[in-house]
Amino acid sequence: MSTVADAPRAIGGETLGSRLAARDGIGPGFDHLRVGLSLAILFWHSFGISYGIAWTRSDPTVAMLRPLLAMMLPMFFALSGFLVMGSALRINDLRTFITFRVLRILPALAAEISLSALILGPLVTVLPLATYFADPRFFEYFGSLIGRVKYVLPGLFVNTPTPEVVNGALWTVGPEITCYIVMALLILTTVYRSGRGIALFSLGFVLVCVASDSVLPPEMFEILPTKALVLAFLASGLIYHYRDRVPYSLPLAIGAGAGAVVLIALAQMGGPLLVLMYPAVLLAAYLTVFIGLTDLPPLPFFHRGDYSYGIYIFGFPIQQSIAHFLPAYQKWWVNFGLTLPIVLAFAVASWHLIEKPVLKLRKPILAGRAPRMPVPPSAWQRREWGLAALLLVYGAFVSYHSGVFPLKRVVAHLTSAGGATAVQPPPGI
Repeated sequence: MSTVADAPRAIGGETLGSRLAARDGIGPGFDHLRVGLSLAILFWHSFGISYGIAWTRSDPTVAMLRPLLAMMLPMFFALSGFLVMGSALRINDLRTFITFRVLRILPALAAEISLSALILGPLVTVLPLATYFADPRFFEYFGSLIGRVKYVLPGLFVNTPTPEVVNGALWTVGPEITCYIVMALLILTTVYRSGRGIALFSLGFVLVCVASDSVLPPEMFEILPTKALVLAFLASGLIYHYRDRVPYSLPLAIGAGAGAVVLIALAQMGGPLLVLMYPAVLLAAYLTVFIGLTDLPPLPFFHRGDYSYGIYIFGFPIQQSIAHFLPAYQKWWVNFGLTLPIVLAFAVASWHLIEKPVLKLRKPILAGRAPRMPVPPSAWQRREWGLAALLLVYGAFVSYHSGVFPLKRVVAHLTSAGGATAVQPPPGI
């Protein structure tokens, strides 16, 4: 069966596919992107935690930088989408794919949530410990493990510039799980094998997004709406399929980056321009893949492990703790300077003590089981139909709670006493 990878290469030079093949399927720049983006987000959070989220939405300098800030998370999701699509096509087995994703994401996330709730909470809460542990918010905080993200633990950080938010970075857990559910459905239906199938699915997703925006437009602060992150994941997966037709071009990458920033700036004006965020995401995805396939020198210190995930998930509560214990030093440079060595220590420990050892369990878990190639829906048995139903139900659950589409806001609007509900954006980046 022919694939997109067998298609003729782009005329006139290297393609993304030829770059990837020449480097044995490894993009040397992806490690730099992971580290750079995670540190950039940590840096940006130091402003919101030091001066308050309201300041970041009113300061004129931040307003000028907002399109650039809005690029960070779509690029993170695009990075994931490109690599995950490649992994899925190599694995060709749904159970293996799900096992890999769960082992990569869940253990470190469980460690961060448990440390926040069971150690940081009792140390910082203003409530008596008996009240703290009996509060429903304590138990609800663990919902982040399944995509029902909660940001508040009882009595924590009540007097910081960003009050009560324990870990605002967790807001991306929902869209990340959503992406993996979508990918699992694409594998189950065998659509993931076809570039044309991914293109049609992505186009359909965009049409649903545009229809959703026409009913209830998303709030555009310094981040793009959750659905744009899912689209970034899909867009880079599409680029992976067409990698042998897409040129590897520095001028094209510069143009894509500049175009994405301009389109995001226009989209943030709202109204009919809102739709421009979707082509912006595609341009950002190309820029991400280009950087990922660029030869860059090894990073000192960071080449010893993948510390980016630990930096991202542990950064926010550490920054909040610094704001809590040092209220007289609410400066971004103090917060970032003190946070950086601490969060690096947590990230290193997380990788070497939790993430890396758990990843070694992949082979024992899957040992003795031959991969099962997915079959098209026309050949599905009861097992495939049941799995599809389970994925759809779980996907709807996560999408509802993470706000991929505005269903939760619509329900809140309809059930509120006055018919109007203040929309609160996620407290993360």
